[in-house]
Amino acid sequence: MNRKSAINIFFDANIAEEYDRYYQTVSGRTIDRIEKKMINDLLKGLPRNNLLEAGCGTGHWTRFFSDAGFQITATDSSEPMLQRARAKTIKNTVFEKADASRLPYKDSQFPVVASITMLEFVNDVTRVLEEIQRVLQPGGTFLLGCLNERSELGKNRENDPVFKNARFFTREEIEQMLLRFGKPKVKTGVFFSPAFELLDNIPQQATVEPAFIAAAVKNEKS
Repeated sequence: MNRKSAINIFFDANIAEEYDRYYQTVSGRTIDRIEKKMINDLLKGLPRNNLLEAGCGTGHWTRFFSDAGFQITATDSSEPMLQRARAKTIKNTVFEKADASRLPYKDSQFPVVASITMLEFVNDVTRVLEEIQRVLQPGGTFLLGCLNERSELGKNRENDPVFKNARFFTREEIEQMLLRFGKPKVKTGVFFSPAFELLDNIPQQATVEPAFIAAAVKNEKS
C-alpha cells in the first residue's frame, strides 16, 4: 500500500476545500451529528483544560473541541489544511504545523490528546502512538477516532480518491493498539448499508459493521 500518495493528497488545496464541503451536504451533516455525539459521550467527566489535537486538518473537529471548552493546540503537517483551519478563527486555539511522528512538545505536556481519522494516513502508526504517549500526561486521556476496515466504507475505499491509499482498522486492532495506554472505552456508529444508506438506531444496523470507531483511554504509564 502506498501511504505516501495518500498523505500528499492533503497538501492539495482542492482536497482541503472538498473536505469542508462534504460536511455541508445532508449526508455529511447527519454523519457529523452521529460522530460528534459519540465523541461527546467519551468526553464526559474530562476537565476542560489543555488539549492537543494531532492531525487537525481544516479545523472541523477543532471547533467542536473549542465549543466543548478546551484550550487547544491544533497541529497538522499540511499547510493547505492549516490555512483553512486558521481562517475559521476558532476561539481558544493555536494552530501549529507539526508532524505527528515528531511532535515538538515536552514530555507529559498535555492532559488530553485527540486524534480523529489521522492514523489512517500516517506512515508509522507505532511511532505516532509513541509520540502521543510521550506528550500525554500520566493519567491523561487519549481520544481516538478511526475508520473501520470491515465497514461498507472500508470495503469500498478503493473507489475513493482519498481513502484508497489509507489504512483502515478493525475494532480489534484499535483496542490492541491502545493497550499501550490502558484499557479503552469504545463506541461505534455510522452504520452504512451496502447501498450506503444510514442504518443507525434502527434494527438493520445489526446487519453491518460501523464505519466509525471512537475510543477513549487513560494513560496508565508511570
